[in-house]
This record gives sequence, C-alpha cells and structure tokens, in this order.
Amino acid sequence: YVAEDDWKSVVTLFVQIDDASRVAKVHEQLLPLVERNNEAREDFKLKDLLLEQLPGMAIRDRLESTQAWTFVAPPQSAVLGSAVMGVLMLLLACVNLTNSSIAISSRRLREIGIRKVMGSPRQHLIIQFIGETTIVCLIALVVGLGFADLLIGGWNYLWEYMQLKPHYFDSWAFIAFLVGLLAFSGIAAGSYPALYISKFEPVKILKGKMQFGGASFFTRALLTFQFAISLIAVVSAIAFYQNAVYQRSFDLGFNARGGIVVDIGKRGEFDTYRTAIEADPHVLSVAGSRHGIFSGGMREPIRHAASQLEVDIIEVGDRYLETMNLSLVAGRDFAKDSQTDLKESVIISQKLADQFGWKDAIGKEIVWRDSIRLFVVGMIKNVYTQGLWLEMEPMMIRYIAPEDYTQLTASTTAADVPIVNQVMKSRWNELFPNRLYNGNMMVNHLHEVDGVNKNLVYMYGFLGMVALLLSLTGLFSLLSLNIIRRFKEIGVRKVLGASVVNIARIINFEFFVILLIASVVGSFLGYNITNLLMSTIWKYYQPVNLTTVFASVSLLFAMALATVGQKVFSIATMNPVKSLKEE
Repeated sequence: YVAEDDWKSVVTLFVQIDDASRVAKVHEQLLPLVERNNEAREDFKLKDLLLEQLPGMAIRDRLESTQAWTFVAPPQSAVLGSAVMGVLMLLLACVNLTNSSIAISSRRLREIGIRKVMGSPRQHLIIQFIGETTIVCLIALVVGLGFADLLIGGWNYLWEYMQLKPHYFDSWAFIAFLVGLLAFSGIAAGSYPALYISKFEPVKILKGKMQFGGASFFTRALLTFQFAISLIAVVSAIAFYQNAVYQRSFDLGFNARGGIVVDIGKRGEFDTYRTAIEADPHVLSVAGSRHGIFSGGMREPIRHAASQLEVDIIEVGDRYLETMNLSLVAGRDFAKDSQTDLKESVIISQKLADQFGWKDAIGKEIVWRDSIRLFVVGMIKNVYTQGLWLEMEPMMIRYIAPEDYTQLTASTTAADVPIVNQVMKSRWNELFPNRLYNGNMMVNHLHEVDGVNKNLVYMYGFLGMVALLLSLTGLFSLLSLNIIRRFKEIGVRKVLGASVVNIARIINFEFFVILLIASVVGSFLGYNITNLLMSTIWKYYQPVNLTTVFASVSLLFAMALATVGQKVFSIATMNPVKSLKEE
C-alpha cells in the first residue's frame, strides 16, 4: 500500500483513457514535465514520457523494454519453445504413422491386387487409404483431448500463476483448428502410403512376385528426420537439467539463500530485536540497513568526470558486508561510527569500476545528485541483484547511521533458514505482539529461477521421452519392412552358413547409417536451438557442451539398440525353412 501523498518510492501510475483517440493528446500534455525535470536535474535528463498500453505490459516488463513494475510474464521463449516442440511432435507422429501404414500394408497386397483386377480405379484406393488414416487420426484426436485434460492439470501445477482451463467447444475458432489439424494429419500421414501402394501392378501381386520395397529412400529419410527431431528434444532436456544444476550453485556474490530481512521501526526496536535473535546459535550475523539487496534500493545516475552511469544504490549499516557475505576485493569496509564514511565514503562493485574504466578504483571521486561528492573506499565482487535473468547492474553502497535503519537482516546457512525464520517470528511476536511479523526469506526471490528450471526440465524431459518413443516406433516399423523385403535372402544366407553376427550386421547396417546421420544433424540443430532458447530466457546459463551432446547421442543409440535387438536376434536365429518354403 502506498499513500496518495507518498513519493518516497517509485510506483506505477495507471491512467484510464476512455477515448483511444485522445492518447496522443494526453502525451502532448505530458511533454512540459520533461522540460521541468531537465531544468531541475542536470544529472537525470529525460528524453520523453511514454504512455504504455496495459495489454502486453507484463511481457514488455520482462523484456525490459519498459519498467512497469508489474508482475512479469513467464519467459515467452519457454512458451513458444513448447509450441514449436508440439508441432514437431505432430510431424513425428505423422511420419511414424506413414511408416507404420506402409509396413501394415504388406499384409494387404492380395486385397489390393484383387480389387485392381476387379476394376477398382486407383483413385478409390487412394481415397480409401487416406480415409483409413484419417479415421486413425480422428481416434487419436479424441484420445488426445482426453490426455490434454490430464496434461493441463500438470501444466497448472508447474506454473502457479498461469492456470489454464480447457474450453474445447466454446470457440468456433478452436473447433475449426481441430478440423484443420485432423485434415492436415490425415493427408500428411496418409498421402505417401496411398500413392505408393495404389500404384502396385496386380499381376505381380497375385503371382507373388511383388517385391515390397517399403524401406525406400523416402522412408529412410523420414526415419532420419524422426531421429534428428528426437535428438533435438533429448539434447534440450539434458541441457536444461545441466543448467538447473549450474544455476542452483551459481555464486550470486552474496548469501542469497541464507538471508532473512525484517522491516522494523525506530532504532530502539532494532537494538531490542537484534539482541533477542542474536542469542540463537543458528543466527550467524545481524546487520541494519535502510534498504539492501532484495529489499528495496534505489536506481539513480552517478557521474565521474564526463562519464555518467545509472547504478543500483543501497544504504547499509555496520557488518552488512559480513552479514550478506559480500567479498571485498580491494580497499576496506566502512569504519564503525565513522563520520567521514557517513558523509562521503562508498563501496562499489567490480562492474561499476569496469564501466568507468578504472583499474584502481580506491580513492576515485563520484558525484551523486549533482552536488554530493563521494569517494571510493572499497570494492566488492560483482553482485547479481537481477538474478540470472538479466545483465548484472553496477552497485554503489553507502554507509548510514543506526538511527536511519529501517530493516534488519539476519544471516544463517541455507539449511537453517526455516529454523531461523521461525525463531525470528517467535521473538517478534513476543516483543511486538500488536504487529504482524513481516520477515522475508531472500531465497524466495530465487524460487522463480528454481521453479522455471524445474518446470523446463519436466517439460522438455517429457517431450524428449515422447519424441524418442515415437522415433523408436518408427524404427521398429522400418526394421519390419526391411525384414519383409529380405526375408528369403536371410534364409539363403543362413543355409550358406552365415552367422548370427553377420546377419545382424546386414540387417542393422543401414539403420546404423540412419542413426549416424540423424546424430550429426540432430546434434548440430539441438546445440544451436537449445543455446538460442536459453539465451532468450537467461543472461547467465550453462550452454550446451560436448557432454550434453555425447550423453544425448549415447541415449539415442542405447534405446535404438534395445528396440531392434530382440527382433533382429529372433530373425537371425530362426529356422531358414520358414523363409524358403513355398507358400
């Protein structure tokens, strides 16, 4: 809650304009404010004041094209990435159904031959096969809508602030989408089998001389495409898992998972409360501040010579650096009760020194708010106050007296945060029974990062598993086609003394080549697509590396071997009489 006359904090001003044509006029009325500000603040020049439309503001806030101070939207790349993967899953399913249809059609050759002899035109056969495929797609669509209800529940569980509700038949546009999806799937999956099978010559079919060439270049290309897409999904899943581990252990430059901040009143309350909680052995350190990391702060311009920067500014008291585990890399901490430090000393981050181009920052002068001259007495490691989403900002720390404290910060280990928070709440209720405890665990600010990482691992892990299963089904279908085509050849080779290993090599060689090509293509695309996706979500992340690619390819080959191994072994060890006897 912000009082109507309280201008101490930056807030968002919402204006309702009933007539959209008046937006430009309202903007013109704001322009004189720019001139007044620039006359009063030489160090804070404004170029313009903009009116931001409310629709889409959360997305623009996340992208930092506006500072709306609204609750930002989920990463759009994660949402769009899931949609793209959904389209790829649909293509995988269509390719899989195409290969399966060709394999199943080998049992219907006599039916096709008899129908063609009886005068059935090719167009009828094409319509029949596409119709049968469309019926399969229709059944899959109905079943898929049922599964969608379950998956939407899982999605809502993952994304707490984005709850989806299925209203499948409330929108004609969605119904039209389903009809279009059904038509596309039926035609995409059924066209090639219908065109390919309907061209067979009936005489060859009925004489038994039809060489069923299902494992053609086209079907091999489809299988390669399937495995390449699967590998992209697997690479993404493993990469997001590695990134989650990396980001959870990322050094943010301060005790991000062990700090607790409480808003307090006057100094007497601070001293009393500090004494009460310091008695607990789990509390490692306590410090005061006006605003600190993850608890307020300002963003204002500073100047050195002709250079100007906007920096994050926090104002802290004694032992704050120790409490927050801010590491000095040069200079010193503030001296307790030092009037000089209160008046003119600051500690800066390495990023600030780098942006000003300082090799030795100690003693450098900074001008703040046009006339306040400050001098650098210390420099700390960089602090990632934006988490890992955005570029870290330069930071300046000022020293304040105890009477200016409005916050108390306590530190502990990450494991003891719940214990210390409960202790602080208990002491608060004892000392200030008429006020609600307002403790804020800093780790809560990292929950979004942890949550997004966890959700992405679940999402892409699930998509990778589905893609891999679809591709393995396609592999099994094409293997069946290959065995059908070479059934008698395998029998002849066994009669001539070919070993199980030789026959397995003959059957599997082309699939090994397919997997090899798919691994190269899928690894290249997975590497680049996943890195591109991550770069649009985070500024600091663990990119895809050779370990990611090697683990993904190894998993792909292992699953493929497990899929074809049993069938190849059974064919390689069968009695050759089965394949050589006359039907």
